[in-house]
Amino acid sequence: MVTYEKMNQTEFQEYMEFMLPDYARDISEHYLIAIEKANEEAEQQMKNLLPDQEKTEGHHLYLIKKDNENAGYLWFHIKKDEKKAFLYHIYILDSFRKQGVAKKALGFFEEEARTEDAASLGLHVFGSNVNAIELYKRLGYEQASISMNKVL
Repeated sequence: MVTYEKMNQTEFQEYMEFMLPDYARDISEHYLIAIEKANEEAEQQMKNLLPDQEKTEGHHLYLIKKDNENAGYLWFHIKKDEKKAFLYHIYILDSFRKQGVAKKALGFFEEEARTEDAASLGLHVFGSNVNAIELYKRLGYEQASISMNKVL
């Protein structure tokens, strides 16, 4: 059984310790910037997006649990005034992949967004994340824009 628990302060700090370096590596790789600069950018983005950490209004940060074990993380934001929800991050731990956990977590995200009267869901995915892109398409997400680069 998959369940969702709101992060407390300790869990939020542990999540940031995991997520920030991973996100910085993605920024560095995909936008061709030095890892040091990517680390700075990732940290600044998190400070801007989550000024009150896990208690930032409109942001929802969850531990995804499967059979009471940590299976991953889910972070989304709902803008009630715009009736939009945005998925900032979903991460499923390796040992829980290919078990339907991500699909269920995305269903939970959709349910929560509907509960708060969101009319649309959005997300960003790096083009190299083929498995995630396939899952999003299966769940009805459509491509809204494309950002491309070419290494010289």
